Amino acid sequence: MSSAPGLKNTLADPNGAARPKKPREAVWAIVRLAVGIALLVCLAKWRLIDFGELIKLFTAWPITLAALALIFLDIFLMSIRLCWLFRPQGLHLPLLRSLDLTLVSSLFATFLPGAAGGDIAKLFYAAKENKGQRAEIVTTVAFDRAVGLFSILLLPLLFAPLFMPLIGSVPALQILLAITAMLAAGMLAAFLLCLFSYAWVIRAAKWISRALPVRELPERVVASVAAYRGRWGVLCASLAASLAANLTLIAATALAIYLISPSSLSLKLCLVVPMGDVANSLPLTPGGLGVGETAFGALFRIAGLRGGAEALLCWRIWRAMVGLVGLAIYLRGVRRAVYSD
Repeated sequence: MSSAPGLKNTLADPNGAARPKKPREAVWAIVRLAVGIALLVCLAKWRLIDFGELIKLFTAWPITLAALALIFLDIFLMSIRLCWLFRPQGLHLPLLRSLDLTLVSSLFATFLPGAAGGDIAKLFYAAKENKGQRAEIVTTVAFDRAVGLFSILLLPLLFAPLFMPLIGSVPALQILLAITAMLAAGMLAAFLLCLFSYAWVIRAAKWISRALPVRELPERVVASVAAYRGRWGVLCASLAASLAANLTLIAATALAIYLISPSSLSLKLCLVVPMGDVANSLPLTPGGLGVGETAFGALFRIAGLRGGAEALLCWRIWRAMVGLVGLAIYLRGVRRAVYSD
């Protein structure tokens, strides 16, 4: 059994060559970590976050076990989604291998900038030993991530009709929901363009490819997206799995709120948690550290709730516990995951 290559030292390029990580990238990683810690310190200094509340995590084991179960369910749903999305490409990803990929990517997403670190890990290991099909594999993993992001954007829009009085009285929420709707509409329009304007998009891809060292790469990417044309069952099932996975995040946040600020338990969490998760996914600090807490705290205050920043820190601790499973898989070695049908 071969050991896994270190993602901190190498990244895979489209041609399969390993690229050493530049010292400048390491410096930026340290800077991002410092920014994240500084944000947490500022939140504590301004009394917008209370680290003392987190002690309750270590005394309320039933709540912690329930939260861990929800996070594992989230990972399981994301693993199933990835398996489904590979099928239209003529590729096969066994569920157990998909679980390995998702757990390892979760490990790196916890400690690398935003969710991008986890995506890079998943790309690296999914493309492993698949030299001739890396463009299709990379496109599928990226599309999997896009489906997940689209579902996060869609969720507050689906729940918005339940909170029209609140939204009507808070201009900030109206602006945030409008931005969320525009981002979701833009993603959907780009996808439909690839599906139903294939010839036009291919011409654009050929024009773009003139400036790239790998001429056929843009065409292969577009063709990979177009493979989902007519596969509405796969697309709808993948979106449903994503929405269910995001609901587990809301449920885990509700458990954290139950520990920290029970009076803030409210259905409003369905509105503010997904928007906070988008901010937490930005690749600014390791795992979104500090950025996510700031966003959650602000969104909770806008909605008239308390404990947003502390709740996200609880979730981070629970996610780090789950990350130990991903660490064990990483140390064991991630085996080839994707095969041709």
